[in-house]
This record gives sequence, structure tokens and C-alpha cells, in this order.
Amino acid sequence: MKRNKLWRLRTEEYSKAAFETLSEEGLSGTTVEKVAKRAGVSKTNVLHYFGNKARLLEMALRYGNADLAREVSALLIRSNTPWERVYSVIEANFSRQFFTPKIAHAWLSLLAEIPYNPSYQRIQTAIHQRMRSNLMHALEQLADRERAEEVALAISVMIDGLWLRCGLHEGGIGRETALQQMELLMESLFPNSPERLAAKARIDEIQSILNPG
Repeated sequence: MKRNKLWRLRTEEYSKAAFETLSEEGLSGTTVEKVAKRAGVSKTNVLHYFGNKARLLEMALRYGNADLAREVSALLIRSNTPWERVYSVIEANFSRQFFTPKIAHAWLSLLAEIPYNPSYQRIQTAIHQRMRSNLMHALEQLADRERAEEVALAISVMIDGLWLRCGLHEGGIGRETALQQMELLMESLFPNSPERLAAKARIDEIQSILNPG
């Protein structure tokens, strides 16, 4: 049991180091040696846990995804209405902690490899399925299923696009601008909705308490 716990701690530590290295160096500049140096261990030690660079980068992608998933969950468990659940997904995806150019760079470096890497494809598919599930659970209480599917896809695509802009735009797009763009989308989809606006305000307040900036 103690050995398994140590294994989990080490793999998480090295996955974090790999994700942070990606954010600064990009995919081509990320090496096992640089990850090991960031983690304060030898290259041999890192390879002992991952075997090769490809597996290390896969775990870096999983690490970044797990952090975001925890952020979403922290808001969802505090949500009381369908609209609050929708805004939990939106707000968490633009968290002050995660929505930064550096982290966006790391994601883009990995996502560029998805068409050529089945493991990355599976992870990204799981990410999109989880987002769809979280959104649909709420939206089906606000609209019929067909409309809920359309809105869930629109929100998901908008989130992906804003992360892309954050990573590619010189200087990055900021959290506030991203949330403003999301609100333009939400207002166009569900105009003049006091319940929606009240939910947005409450989730924004909860997020500011959980992650003060």
C-alpha cells in the first residue's frame, strides 16, 4: 500500500513537471531531461515511472485535465439550479488559476498531436463527453433535448475557441474578455432571462471565494 501511494505521488509530481515544462517550452522543446530537472530528479528516475517521453506527455495531458475537472466539480457541488450548473461549467473553464496563456500553450502543444495519437484522442474525447454530460444534465431541464444538444455544442465550441485564442493570440486573451464573449453567446441563446443572470452572479461570487484573484 505504501509503495502504491509513493508511485501515485511520484507520477503526479512528474506529470505536473511535464505539463509546466510544456507551457514554457512547447512540445518540440520539452524533453525528459528538462522535465527531470524541473522535478529535481534524474532522467532515469522519470523514465522509471513512465518508460518513455510519449507516455510522460500523455500523463501531462491527463494531469491538466484532472485539475480542470476538479475545478468544475467544486462549482457543480455548490450549484442549486440548472442555470447554476451551466455557469459552473463556463466559469470553471475560465478559472483565474487555469485560463492563462502559459497553460493554454501547454494544451495547444498537446492538442496539436491528437490527430496522430490514439491515446490523446481518447483523453480529448473523454473531456468533451464530460463537458457535454455536465451541460446536458442542466440544459435538458431548461429546453427540449434537441435544443439542449444545440446549446451544449455551442457552449463547448465557444470554450474551445477562446482557449485557442488565449494560446495563439500575442499576449493571450484574458479571463474577463473570455467571460464577456461567453455572455454574449448566452444572451443570444437565452435573452432576457433573470434566472440565468441570477445564476451567473451567484456562481461568479462562489468562484471568487474559491479562487480569489
